[in-house]
Amino acid sequence: MARLSGRHALRSVDDPGDHVSQSGRLGILDPVGATTSAAPRRAATFTFVPGIADSRCYSLRDAAGRYVRHFAFRIRLDVNDGSAIFQKDATFCARPGSADGSVSLESYNYPGRYLRHRDNLQLWLDPAENTAAYRASRSFVVIAQWA
Repeated sequence: MARLSGRHALRSVDDPGDHVSQSGRLGILDPVGATTSAAPRRAATFTFVPGIADSRCYSLRDAAGRYVRHFAFRIRLDVNDGSAIFQKDATFCARPGSADGSVSLESYNYPGRYLRHRDNLQLWLDPAENTAAYRASRSFVVIAQWA
């Protein structure tokens, strides 16, 4: 996979109309498309930067400067407080996804746990399971930015 940088969106492999997004401080999977209004399109666009705990991985930042991170294994968005734990929580390593051209984001500080959707499209950091449904729920296609 080519090194990612700049602004992108992450489209779900198993729910292709849905994208990684945010509601307040929480990470969600949300329907976004060409006719969607500006605010949801902006919420589903992230800047990929070198991982703040490990530059071989990635950190994702929203338009307000908050980072996608996990806290108690729930995906949320927070401002970087400079702590070592935040830096690790906000770093994800790209792994091959379940479909050609897709990616899974593995936790830097909890190897074997992946960003995935579950429970009414909430985003969590869950341990790997060897099922097709699980692999699809943690796989995303990187697409052009929405905002």
